[in-house]
Amino acid sequence: MKTLKTTLLSLTASSFFLFTPALAQNAAYKGLPLLKANASNVNVRIGNAFVKGLWTIKPEYTPNALRIQVSDQKEKVIFYTDIDSAAFDVRPDRSDKFYVLLNKQHYVLAEVKGFTLEDEINVQPENKLLNIDKPRSKTFGALWEKHHIGEVVNDINNYADKASGALNWVKEKVF
Repeated sequence: MKTLKTTLLSLTASSFFLFTPALAQNAAYKGLPLLKANASNVNVRIGNAFVKGLWTIKPEYTPNALRIQVSDQKEKVIFYTDIDSAAFDVRPDRSDKFYVLLNKQHYVLAEVKGFTLEDEINVQPENKLLNIDKPRSKTFGALWEKHHIGEVVNDINNYADKASGALNWVKEKVF
């Protein structure tokens, strides 16, 4: 009887150690957590709110960023794909990066950033004549670079700054 108990106990312990590493292993890529997906739509739970299809992973964007408003010190955020899930404690002014393996082909860098409502209110947009940034798509981004659109936009903004500065100088002298 004693040998049967010892055998069962050792068998149970050995099976625990055999299967535990597989369960405890977290998938990672380049040292960051890895979330697997066959579809680009991601469902997200933010605290108690579940939003279906809130985020779409796009391989052409680096990183794929999702901003989450944090009302307290932290907000629990869980990403659900069609085959995997990942959870993060999102805090204000902090970002967590991870990779999404999309369709077993594309490793897409993703980032979840926390912010507070006060942060959003205090952000003053830069006052420019043309508020245009380089497009994120490969096609339009290539055209942007090929035709030096960024330089044209900067030149127009610089000219507008000089013109408005001259106009303000005249207003100060006349009025």
